[in-house]
Amino acid sequence: MRSLPLRWRLLAVALGLILVALALTMVVVSALLNRYLLDQAEQELRVYGASIARLQVSQMAQDRPLLPTGFTLRLQPADGEEQISLGEAATETDRADIPYLHPDDPQVKSGKTFTVGSVGGGDTEWLALAQADTNQVATFVVALPLRQLDDTVDRFLRYAAAIGGIVLLACAVLGWFLVRRTFRPLTRIEDTAAGIAAGDLTRRVEVPDTDDEVASLSRSLNAMLARIEQSFAVREANELKMRRFIADASHELRTPLAAVSGYAELYRQGALPTSDAVAGAMGRIESESHRMSGLVEDLLTLARLDGERPLELQTVDLAVLAADAAQDARTISPDRHFTASGIKGPIQPTELIADERQLRQVVTNLVTNARVHTPEGTPVEILVGRTGPDRVALLVRDHGPGIPAADRRTVFERFYRADWSRSRGRGGGNGLGLAIVDAIVAAHGGEVRADETPGGGATFVVELPQRPRPELIDG
Repeated sequence: MRSLPLRWRLLAVALGLILVALALTMVVVSALLNRYLLDQAEQELRVYGASIARLQVSQMAQDRPLLPTGFTLRLQPADGEEQISLGEAATETDRADIPYLHPDDPQVKSGKTFTVGSVGGGDTEWLALAQADTNQVATFVVALPLRQLDDTVDRFLRYAAAIGGIVLLACAVLGWFLVRRTFRPLTRIEDTAAGIAAGDLTRRVEVPDTDDEVASLSRSLNAMLARIEQSFAVREANELKMRRFIADASHELRTPLAAVSGYAELYRQGALPTSDAVAGAMGRIESESHRMSGLVEDLLTLARLDGERPLELQTVDLAVLAADAAQDARTISPDRHFTASGIKGPIQPTELIADERQLRQVVTNLVTNARVHTPEGTPVEILVGRTGPDRVALLVRDHGPGIPAADRRTVFERFYRADWSRSRGRGGGNGLGLAIVDAIVAAHGGEVRADETPGGGATFVVELPQRPRPELIDG
């Protein structure tokens, strides 16, 4: 049974219940019918027996009254004379085996019917009623064969069985179509699941126009499938980004390694004949080593951020970080103009709960990005302030060439190049600074974006909650 499909099992259970119901109905109705026919027979016996009992024994012997079809009448004189029988069966074995009953016998006085067999052990049973005549000199016994009752009940059972079989067959055919129609949505769900298993994540279950469990299941499955498709899309996007990241990281590391290896090979082969040539080669090796060290450090920073390591939370004043970053930038580029101010006026203390080391790196990276990618003499402004009851903001604004609108989101990708070239340009970095900014801000539950500066240039906007998410505090 367990190996059968669910629709067959459901149909079999339904037909089994119908069969049991029909059988119970037949049993109950046949019992009621048998009881009804027996009551009718007893009533007929009493009516006919009462009319016979009013006759005189002598009149009975002479006139021999007519009996209804199937009835047997036996006159039993009290003095033991020969019994008078009317309406006996044609064969001896079918005659009612009626015992001798005296008028004073309790069975006669009770007026109740009783059952007797046939003479010689025949199959026919008789329903009998004994009554005394008016003079109490004889007993009248009226009997009716129960075969007629049994035949009537048997005919009913045969007809009922035939009708029940037809009903059961009709229920089987109708039930099959109903089960198929009911299971059609589940079949569609099965087909959809098979399609998804084959790799088609765009498949969806057709939701029936009903308000039942199947419709609810279909809607839930569609919601789950949408989330699965989204998860796979995110995973594929992440895998693509990771492959590109690995390729770019390999390229970035290959260049300084090749330079170091080349200068070392030149020195080993004696191709650097003068001390100035050796000093120049050593300087290049040192420069490429610093570059490679910075790249590795940035990669480690991104790896730690991707690993969602707990933040070292404390009270941080963005105004202090902005002032420090402006001072550091002026030290590096004395000919440039770097200022720290408030968003809506003079700079004010702007405190929040955050990781100071990471936020300091955010400010430093944004200021360095503005310093490196803008022409000489371009001013850079660092602005801090509150943007809401529990929100603070940091803006780094320059007045350089700006960022094309199409690139304002992709600038935060790892190893991003505006023209996708490998060249660094003047004083360029390794393409990880803004990616680190994006990862740190996201770890604090904030957002970072690149906007256009009024009048030309780029403005990087960092918005942070004054207090981080509860899970970050717990972490």
